[in-house]
Amino acid sequence: MVRQGNWELRDGFKIEKIVSGLSLPVNLAFVPRPKQKKGSPLFYLTELYGKIKVVTDDFKVSVFAEGLLNYEPDSKMPGTGESGVTGIVVHENGDVFASMLYREGKAFRNKVVRFSTRDGFKVDESHTVLNGILSTNAAHQIQALTIHDEKLYVNVGDGMVNPDAAQDDHELRGKILRMNVDGSIPDDNPDPKSLVFAKGLRNPFGAAWRISDDHLYVSDNGPAVDDRIAKILPGENYGWPESMRRNSLFVWWYTEAPTAIDFADEQFGTRHKDHLFVGLFGYAYVEGKGVKGKRIVELFIDEHDNVRYLAEFARYVGDGPASVCGLAFGTNGLYFTDLHGEVGFKKGEKAGGNVWRITKT
Repeated sequence: MVRQGNWELRDGFKIEKIVSGLSLPVNLAFVPRPKQKKGSPLFYLTELYGKIKVVTDDFKVSVFAEGLLNYEPDSKMPGTGESGVTGIVVHENGDVFASMLYREGKAFRNKVVRFSTRDGFKVDESHTVLNGILSTNAAHQIQALTIHDEKLYVNVGDGMVNPDAAQDDHELRGKILRMNVDGSIPDDNPDPKSLVFAKGLRNPFGAAWRISDDHLYVSDNGPAVDDRIAKILPGENYGWPESMRRNSLFVWWYTEAPTAIDFADEQFGTRHKDHLFVGLFGYAYVEGKGVKGKRIVELFIDEHDNVRYLAEFARYVGDGPASVCGLAFGTNGLYFTDLHGEVGFKKGEKAGGNVWRITKT
């Protein structure tokens, strides 16, 4: 590992800050086919407290959508300040899908909204494709969205209050949902009358499709023990709340709070192709190195679903509260967000979140 600024990372790679001054950046999603014209949208990111921003290929930032929450977040982390706008994915046609909480009376619920845009910089129209899923104004909400073969996959947390919902086939909490991009139920779902694709998840934060086997993989946060990586199969049960180890590929007994995940393609060369890169968040808002999280690890999963090794790839070694949250491979490298940034975030203070890029030297 070689130190570069406030990060240590694998020899042969470099890290650079490409976007700064963000407010609690959560997840990011690349445009599937970005235009070759300079200044075109490259990726979108969610800011927890009610915004979606668009970043161009020359790393200029503008507001794509705002005012997306109908309640006032309280900035308490960990706790009730962890809710808001989280998951994001971009369709082939340029439409942006994002997940968020909303308040209905005294209850908090999840929804997914589809934003249509002609130029990629502003919303022309929007409509809700999924809503009504009970939640709390904390974590364990809808954390990740992916699109594969014109189907939208939605990672839904168990809502914290009633973990048994993850096993209830009439509940959408604690599930991976599969739907058509208009929100309707596909005829080839495990149950053609249900959006449920898989059940028994606790807080499935990350999601990524692996090209080599055409399957969805997720990271799932455990309670005091047993964070995990799981390969999602249709109709499968992943055990929560009885077990976090059922049908898991890899388990951290000492919890690290895995966040976003993605598989490398050609960005880091053949040596790292098809390897899974995982953001580990650790404790919420702890300054300095910390004993948990604040790093990215690399997993090699063979064709028999055995994890052959896990290796540290990058670690934050500065004095701030920065910690890896969103993560995705894109143009030339691996991009990730640090939710709190290096200067931190508190209500009324200057935002400090960033986007970093790691490239092969």
